[in-house]
Amino acid sequence: MKSNLKKIPALFCVLFFAGVSFAAPTSSQREKYVYESPLDLGLDLQAYRVRFKNYSWAPNTSLDKEGFGFNLGLELIPVVSVVGKIGLSGGLGFASVADANVTSSSQATLYVVPIYFGLTYRADLFKNQVIVPFVSGGLDFGFSTQASKTGATQSGVRTYDGYYYSGGVELCLNAFDPASGRELDSRVGINGVYLVILYTQSEPFYSSETVNLSHREFRLGVRFEI
Repeated sequence: MKSNLKKIPALFCVLFFAGVSFAAPTSSQREKYVYESPLDLGLDLQAYRVRFKNYSWAPNTSLDKEGFGFNLGLELIPVVSVVGKIGLSGGLGFASVADANVTSSSQATLYVVPIYFGLTYRADLFKNQVIVPFVSGGLDFGFSTQASKTGATQSGVRTYDGYYYSGGVELCLNAFDPASGRELDSRVGINGVYLVILYTQSEPFYSSETVNLSHREFRLGVRFEI
């Protein structure tokens, strides 16, 4: 299993460059990257399943229990050009792992509020590009609390400090109906709508981190560029 996980970054490199090759504009498409309205922001909504395999529910007790989470991200896009987009991203989320069997007689629920700040590059080379590969990385923080009605509580709010890296692809829905895309832009200022799949991995800055919320997961979501 560990060997397969080690192959994931390499797999995303292959997918990224394959996406760039597929998305390379033809001679008729090599025009200035122009939008009907200014493009300044990206809004991301994502959902995912998550496991905090290195989190200590009790002394020397880590569990492989799956939970669920969602993320709300906002991105400032200062660079939009024929060589792609560069964005300054930030986000806030919520995740929980419920009813984990800490001992044979006690269960607990972990609540996590992740916060991240990073830099993203999208190989978005021309307007209404069907497949847009991207990579991202930055700082990943988390606030957590563990609650239990059966004696497995860890009181207080504890923090996690780490970093993340991710990669994925976006499917541009405007490419399938450009007329509706222009109408949406003219009415409410949404330049593009995308379906998104990404892999992200978070690691602590220090192996001795008291609260280790390191994780890796695939996420599905939708992105609006405004």
